[in-house]
Amino acid sequence: MSRILVTGGSGLVGKAIQRVIETEPEGSKYGKQPGEEWFFIGSSEGDLRDPAATDALFDKYRPTHVIHLAALVGGLFKNMKYK
Repeated sequence: MSRILVTGGSGLVGKAIQRVIETEPEGSKYGKQPGEEWFFIGSSEGDLRDPAATDALFDKYRPTHVIHLAALVGGLFKNMKYK
């Protein structure tokens, strides 16, 4: 049984992957495979910069695989201001 944890699950790429996993037929090339559990988490569930919070997330979900998409983003104007 695979337990896939997707950090940044509330972001653009995370939501796109979640949509594919949830809409493609199970067992298809892009769909969830039999025995897989997917967990899409956002920053509201824990701050990955905090080791204790990260440990708590791993204890809660016990992933066998991690797709790390979490990033600090702020849009165009933040990027321009803080190059």
